[in-house]
Amino acid sequence: MGNLSLLSKFALTGLCALTLLRPSVVMADSPVLNQLFPELVNLLYAHDVLHARVFEEIEATNQSPSAAIGKRLLTEQLEELAEATASHYHSAGDHLAMLGPHRVFESRAVPGIIVAINRQQTAEEAAQALVESGALPDVAVQTLKRGREFVEELLEIYLDDSFDDKKVAVDAAVARYLSDDEHSVADNPKSDELLADHPYAYSYRVGFPQLSGLTWASQWLKIATLEVVATAANQEAKIRDVENVLQYYKEKTARLHGSLVSLPSDIPTIPVIAPNFFTFHPEASAIVDNIEALKVVIGDALAYPELIGRSEAIENMVAEYTNKDKYLFSHRDYLISVLRGGIYNAGGPARGGMERPDRNYSRDRQENPHISKFPMPQ
Repeated sequence: MGNLSLLSKFALTGLCALTLLRPSVVMADSPVLNQLFPELVNLLYAHDVLHARVFEEIEATNQSPSAAIGKRLLTEQLEELAEATASHYHSAGDHLAMLGPHRVFESRAVPGIIVAINRQQTAEEAAQALVESGALPDVAVQTLKRGREFVEELLEIYLDDSFDDKKVAVDAAVARYLSDDEHSVADNPKSDELLADHPYAYSYRVGFPQLSGLTWASQWLKIATLEVVATAANQEAKIRDVENVLQYYKEKTARLHGSLVSLPSDIPTIPVIAPNFFTFHPEASAIVDNIEALKVVIGDALAYPELIGRSEAIENMVAEYTNKDKYLFSHRDYLISVLRGGIYNAGGPARGGMERPDRNYSRDRQENPHISKFPMPQ
């Protein structure tokens, strides 16, 4: 946790004592989320359903005899990336193209997945999606489920005016989340080694750029919403800004000329997409980003051709991300890491307005996104 005043420490202690006794807020029981943003709730439920469908499609592709050529092409591309000295998950490169080695399989799967995203979802479907897919071991399912509920609680805190001190409420949510050590990721950023240096790195992104892009668009929606609700001046502004975020998300997932050309090609992270939320809540931000990075490395293990012992590999990855002591970044090093790919590749700012890559812009032209224009919420 960050440094707190003595009064804040007493407040946090009292709030933690109360909140640790109750279950985490879930959207099904959240009158604020359900009343104000039913469409957003549906899309947040769809996030886990989307991942389940994507993981199922990746498994089905790997099991298909007609995927042999795609597997060979993927293996060759991964070998090239392994030899490239500048290769990095948060960086621009040839492997950002939306036409992957399994493009035929992706083109068949994407329309049905988009329909699934937009149809009415329920809390029960979201909770059971990864379980029923059968693609993941139980420890991974439980860890991702706990992460989804944590994000829901962050949104509820910022939408519910009964939380007078948002900082104290978020810190209490972090403490409650971490209370289950086995199924909670670290509250400090995990280093690049876990994301980019494991044996199956880039398989998800390179092998299935449209499927991974769809999951990253959904993640963009989550963290862009956190940014706008954390910085809006009043409830009316929150409603307006969330509606805008929903519109930007729809544009990212709309098919143009028969293809998805507006999907993120990099993992959306809170420092890049939600810099003010990161300033307010670095520990909560690290948890959210670590959960998404865990999904990416799970995707890598599923997408890697002919991998023996996928379930064990995934269990090992979960253990690395839930370890609170190893492979940790400082927040400064994490900022440097995630900014390598630029804001555009990660989906663009939460408030929109970026129509071309920013990587060659000057610092002045970009405007430093890490200098908060908003006061700390109370």
